[in-house]
Amino acid sequence: MKKWTVGELQALRAAWRFMIGLGSLAIIVSVGLLILYLNLSPEQKSSDVHKHDVLTGIIIILVAGAIVVAGWKLRLYLKKCESETGQSSKPFGWVP
Repeated sequence: MKKWTVGELQALRAAWRFMIGLGSLAIIVSVGLLILYLNLSPEQKSSDVHKHDVLTGIIIILVAGAIVVAGWKLRLYLKKCESETGQSSKPFGWVP
């Protein structure tokens, strides 16, 4: 296994946190917008502006879910690298 530097481990740590955070935010916003879509009147739902709202929302949720899963896998890989090399991505002790 490659001997990781602390900077590389920190970059991996920042990447998985960013992926999970951004994916979770996208899921929350998309679900909120889909809930608002349910409150539209039938005339508004059938207009050209809102024609593909549900399909677009579902696609965004699926892509964001894939990003969250990839971030989680990256987190597991980082933990594996830390345990095998004996190095930490937290060079100053406890860091959230």
